[in-house]
Amino acid sequence: MIGQLPPNSRNEDQPKRSAASGESSEEPMKGEALFADSLVAYAHAREADLLYTPEALIASGTWQKYEQRAAALARSNRHNDPFDEFLRNDRTQGWASVDTRQANRSALVRMAAQVIAEHAPVFWKEVLSLAEVGPARSELIKQLKGTVDERAKSLMRAARETLNGTERKRLAAAVAFLVVMPPDPEHRALRRRQSKENGNPKKRTAQAIAALRALDRHEHSKRKKSESYCWRDHFWKTVLIDEYVSVERRAIIATLMLIGCRPVEFSDRLGVTVELGKANGESTLTFTVKGAKTARELTPDIGGKGQAIRSIEIACQSPESIWLRDHIAQSGGALLEIKLATTPRSPSGIWLSVAEQERRLTVSLGKLTKRLGARAFPKQTKNLTPYVFRHALAADMKSDDRITDEAIAEGLGQQSTRTLRHYGKSNRGRKLRSVRSQQIIRVAASSPIRGQRPGPPQVFGSDFVKN
Repeated sequence: MIGQLPPNSRNEDQPKRSAASGESSEEPMKGEALFADSLVAYAHAREADLLYTPEALIASGTWQKYEQRAAALARSNRHNDPFDEFLRNDRTQGWASVDTRQANRSALVRMAAQVIAEHAPVFWKEVLSLAEVGPARSELIKQLKGTVDERAKSLMRAARETLNGTERKRLAAAVAFLVVMPPDPEHRALRRRQSKENGNPKKRTAQAIAALRALDRHEHSKRKKSESYCWRDHFWKTVLIDEYVSVERRAIIATLMLIGCRPVEFSDRLGVTVELGKANGESTLTFTVKGAKTARELTPDIGGKGQAIRSIEIACQSPESIWLRDHIAQSGGALLEIKLATTPRSPSGIWLSVAEQERRLTVSLGKLTKRLGARAFPKQTKNLTPYVFRHALAADMKSDDRITDEAIAEGLGQQSTRTLRHYGKSNRGRKLRSVRSQQIIRVAASSPIRGQRPGPPQVFGSDFVKN
């Protein structure tokens, strides 16, 4: 019987039914089919909570991002149905990338699981109340006993009304989606798709990397006339002369250029601290970053994600580091805390989630660097974004023989060197070494890099001796 299938009895490679076959999810299933499939979907909904509960996702701001993705899909669908829109994109291969599909898939799986957890018990009670006493009702009860947990039983007992038409349609759409797209908490399906895409020569280049390549070509061309030309030095001169850039924003841009942090890490929830110091008679800056994109280790097979805290110490040699050193010294102290306050309400007065507040902060910094980039490089067609500096620093560090992959991962706030393949590209073959990697003295992070060889206790950082 369908209701007794195990949670993983269906997968993406099996034939699709109902919504997957092209039927609009706006048309609700018949009662019997919906009852049977709702039992399968309920088991999947419980599996969706295996790693993170809805409460944990709400607390981290991830749930709000899921809601935004679901709303965006709904706006693109003629029936305002995000589940149907996802499946339509799957049929037409309309996704921009594997990551885009996975982000939307994760969002809709959790949205569908929430709808099913809320509405399915009410629907089951309705079906039981309408069933005549006898073999048919006994069979329904038998199927429920194999699936329903105590939480669902309590919701069934508490239900006083039946689902209205809108709620029934929502339940039918969620069930149809989750039967076709069961949860994948460990992202195994994503890894399979990535391996296929890695062999595709038409894979789209990330915008930040494309912009970095264009700027590197621009720099290479300029060096034919001026050997000392550097696109980042030229950009920093533009920052200094722009009358609309405040001192606070200059400090943020200097930090982006020096340590390649994420824009969201300037939010008041996280923040970057810069400390002025001395080493071997030379001024230094030590950046301490509270990392974004972090998650604790759940099981030995499911490792943690990101670095909660990381620090990078540099010698003040590049123009922006010298300016930041002088700026801190002139303030009369040795410590600068860089945080940008987020706005809790929209201009229309609507309360914003933490995730949306930080998204708007990221967009604001993106617009600033885009405007300054257009002023510094008017002939460039690729937009300069904060992530271009992140990729540029990664490329510099990859080109420096002193710096290991583990140290690069620590500096970027990663917990695995595997992620580095998405960042920058080594200029080692062109014998280019940047002052921005040479001025790095030390990198340290709060968690070990995954895959490091076991050994005696140590500080997980890398000290670099300048040549």
